[in-house]
Amino acid sequence: MDNLNLYEVLGVAPDASDEEIKKNYRKLAKEFHPDKNPDAGDKFKEISFAYEVLSDPEKRRIYDRYGLKGLQEGADGFSDASEFFAQWFPFERVSTGGRGRREGKVVIKVELTLEEIYIGGMKKKLEYKRQKLCSKCNGDGGPKEARESCEACGGAGRAAAFTFMGLSPFDATCPACDGRGFTIKEDKKCSPCQGSGFVEQKMKRDLVVERGAPHMLKVPFTNEGHQMRGGEYGDLIVIIAQKEHTLFQRRHANLYMQDLEINITEALCGYKHCFKHLDGRNVCLRTNPGEVLQNNQIKMVRGSGMPVFNKATESGDLYMKFKVKFPDNDFATAPQLAMLEGLLPPRPQVVIPKNAEEVQMTDYKPQPRQHEEDDGQSPHFEGVQCQTA
Repeated sequence: MDNLNLYEVLGVAPDASDEEIKKNYRKLAKEFHPDKNPDAGDKFKEISFAYEVLSDPEKRRIYDRYGLKGLQEGADGFSDASEFFAQWFPFERVSTGGRGRREGKVVIKVELTLEEIYIGGMKKKLEYKRQKLCSKCNGDGGPKEARESCEACGGAGRAAAFTFMGLSPFDATCPACDGRGFTIKEDKKCSPCQGSGFVEQKMKRDLVVERGAPHMLKVPFTNEGHQMRGGEYGDLIVIIAQKEHTLFQRRHANLYMQDLEINITEALCGYKHCFKHLDGRNVCLRTNPGEVLQNNQIKMVRGSGMPVFNKATESGDLYMKFKVKFPDNDFATAPQLAMLEGLLPPRPQVVIPKNAEEVQMTDYKPQPRQHEEDDGQSPHFEGVQCQTA
């Protein structure tokens, strides 16, 4: 499984663009779709799986760095890995001590605003459910005389599992008996647990939000997860997920404001702008007299970013980029333009060669490419945006 190359599945290079990945996926999906090619069901699933990973920037980043194993184990805080793999791989892979419920681990995600992470210190009340051994049957699921050898695994508790990708079989916990090797006769099953040996327990606990907690931080709580068949409890893992913000983007301890649009007067004659920071205080930006703001210029305010996690006295920086909006055509009369030109730096003198052809420029309007028209998509340009931490 770890050697499977998803780029080869889609027939693209590792540095392929999103458009190339999408194009190859559509081509292959049409060729191997079960409606068109009934014998290619497994191949179609393989293609779909590869596309789901490579078309998602976060999944692709983790796959590029850690491979499929990184996705499966939730590398870099990828908390949805178990649910993601569950839809593609029908069995849990058995590792040392097992995974998932057999490890007793409970994973819950808590979404926090940037304001909550910036200020820190508050308590969030969490509610979740865990499993515990049924007290009525002591986790057996029913009386011993009602046990039947599991037909799925022959009483071994494990069974060979295969995935649709043509990978080698691997030893997996039998899902039919949950690794016990036996099932309980239907009419003898314990009523509270329905023969599973486990019942659901509602739990509550408080989470103290640390200042500057990074996105997807894992906070463990020992022995607060599922109870396992041996009686011991696993851990509760709380993953702190940062919500999107309307004004700021975050990268580690630095903050980036959305692009600030200013007019030409502000760019040349002075700029002031006030906003509310994450702790509620008002902050005002301004330029010095005579200072010119260029289009796409980036400024920073040192120490006005996020608190550095576990370093209470340190903070990141705040960055902002300016977009200068120029006036519309015919915004001034000829005398006003002459006056303005007298104030601005002189433009270069251009000598027009004798018999030169002077041509008129028109605005460029991009046209849709042929494959976009075929797909029924509207033309657009895609920009590259900064990833949040």
